[in-house]
Amino acid sequence: MLCRLFSFIVLLSLVASPAFAQTIRFDTNVGTFDMELNPTGNPGLQGHVDNILAYVNSGRFDHVVVNRAAENFVMQIGGFTTDTLTLPSSFDAFPAVPSFGDLIVDEDGDEVADFDITGLTNTRGTVSLALSGPLNSGSSSFFTNLTDNTGSLDPQGFIPFARIKDMATIDLILSLPQATLADGGIASSDIPVLDINRLVVVERVFVVESPAILAASASSETSLENGGLFEDVSASAVSSSFNSSASSAISASVMLVPEPPTLVVAAGALMLIAVFSRRSIG
Repeated sequence: MLCRLFSFIVLLSLVASPAFAQTIRFDTNVGTFDMELNPTGNPGLQGHVDNILAYVNSGRFDHVVVNRAAENFVMQIGGFTTDTLTLPSSFDAFPAVPSFGDLIVDEDGDEVADFDITGLTNTRGTVSLALSGPLNSGSSSFFTNLTDNTGSLDPQGFIPFARIKDMATIDLILSLPQATLADGGIASSDIPVLDINRLVVVERVFVVESPAILAASASSETSLENGGLFEDVSASAVSSSFNSSASSAISASVMLVPEPPTLVVAAGALMLIAVFSRRSIG
């Protein structure tokens, strides 16, 4: 009887308790925001998850600049890096993030994603890859929807693969003054700036492995204002982090996948089953 009871507990824990989606933390010089990857659990988005984790784990997202914050539209990031806090006179001063290649979501070229995207809409707080053309033109650059862009962006093939858990920091960035560098096109319009034309820059990006680590890292944030990480980084130091290969970066990302807590519960229940089974036999 006890064995049946604990077997039921195991099955219930595996079915009823959801696994935690991976979370990426972005530490900027104005605050922190967390991005939850594939919150809907859509298996077709695994390519998007692997793609973003490759950039995170290779260090290619460290010191990227927030290059666009269009009011009531999107905040764009991940396409360009910087080795200075000062707004340059030319957009050419921002080196492009080295690409791992375009993400293929449309193998047959019919301009329709090869997986079910039902329910994936560009509502406020969702995150999609920026595209330079067809569906297969996304790589490192992504944007956060600042409002409901379902009607305008969904038909163009922008597929949300993540969501921002708390929009407070992004809303703060949006409230900053903005500048535009004419030679950068749409990518350099509405650049958010602090006082004396200082840029909004990501100091570091990393995968949060558990709720406990998430809470601990939140209490130990560094800031560019107070001699943070970015202050001691030269252009050569930033570029040296670009040597990792895509395959090693993706392999590292797999190693960082958190174990679902349900497995721990199940393992404990199975141990109890074994103990009671031995007692009943003896």
